[in-house]
Amino acid sequence: MFKDGALTVSWPECKFESDLVLVPGQIRLQSGVSVVSGASGVGKTTMLRAISANNRHVRSILVFQEPTLLPWMTLEENLYLVKEDRLAIGSWLDRFDLERFRELRPGQMSLGMQRRAAIVRGMLKDPDLLLLDEPSASLDQENIQRLLDCLKGMKNVRDVAVLIVSHQVEHFISLNPSTFTLNGRPASIQPST
Repeated sequence: MFKDGALTVSWPECKFESDLVLVPGQIRLQSGVSVVSGASGVGKTTMLRAISANNRHVRSILVFQEPTLLPWMTLEENLYLVKEDRLAIGSWLDRFDLERFRELRPGQMSLGMQRRAAIVRGMLKDPDLLLLDEPSASLDQENIQRLLDCLKGMKNVRDVAVLIVSHQVEHFISLNPSTFTLNGRPASIQPST
């Protein structure tokens, strides 16, 4: 999937009603982590949705800022809906420090746990591209570090490009990401300097 060690994804122009929010663009992603920063409301989530919808040649998974686990099911049951493989589920739960919580329902889990569980759910679909919308928002430093450790460990298991949008690029510096900035009105993307 990664030609010359990279994957290029693109998006069309994106409008809200008649206002152009995001100009057409593309981004070249390495088989590692890339981070796009930008002000609130600039179009970061819109860009992720457009990438997810418009790159059919790529198996991409979009993990939203707010976890979307089914509240009446346990963590394990939520994951079993995605992949009926208890060994794979257990392995990913262990990598993301969630193995002992498999019988909890989302309402019994912290936000950090739910976010990690949502990433596990995405990884169970064997993506080429994992799109993460503000994964560190509202997390304390301990949970941010736990998330970073999980993302680092994930790379040892599966060659996947990870594209993170975040206000706080500094949270992800230890992952040695490629960095980009989304700015302007309508927004466009540029490599960060």
